[in-house]
Amino acid sequence: MEHELIKHNPLLKKPALLMLALAETTAERTALEEAAAAAWAPNFSQSPAATIDILVRAGALEEQLLINGEPYEGTLEDVQFDEAVPDDASFENRVAVTETGRAIARAYDPENLTADLLASRPAYAPVFRALIACCSAPDGATLPAMEAVVEAQPEAAVNAEGKKVYPQYFIDALETAGAIEWNGAWRATEAGHDQLAA
Repeated sequence: MEHELIKHNPLLKKPALLMLALAETTAERTALEEAAAAAWAPNFSQSPAATIDILVRAGALEEQLLINGEPYEGTLEDVQFDEAVPDDASFENRVAVTETGRAIARAYDPENLTADLLASRPAYAPVFRALIACCSAPDGATLPAMEAVVEAQPEAAVNAEGKKVYPQYFIDALETAGAIEWNGAWRATEAGHDQLAA
């Protein structure tokens, strides 16, 4: 089921999923931002810091400020005016994935989405598999090559209502599921490769 956070901001899908995956193994916020920056795609519309803030507001991540190893109920800004905090105190800003965050990650996991796509449209499964195979070439695939693959599949000719199904339908479905992606050419993802091996 589509989560409201991503439903209303589809461009947040990839950065949010990357951040949730990284946050499962990196708990300190600065280290998390650095790890994300190293893996951040140039076309992501939000910065790593902004993505963390969005996920915290959505309840997918939770932040906890520690002062001298003890939880502090407040923000770094609050600390500046808190006379109870020693001048030489050590600060740590920890981030943890919540159950909401894990539910989002599961809902958008390319392995699950790709498997569901093929299972929910069994008549088109051979077309989807042929496209993934086409995109598995070392240099990826061009749009004309993918269109030719679809046109060569008799299963793709018409839908249940007898209407022609165009190649873009199959390409869009696979991209949305996370089985293929554009990276200078259309390429199969790990989830796509796994479906071919299944």
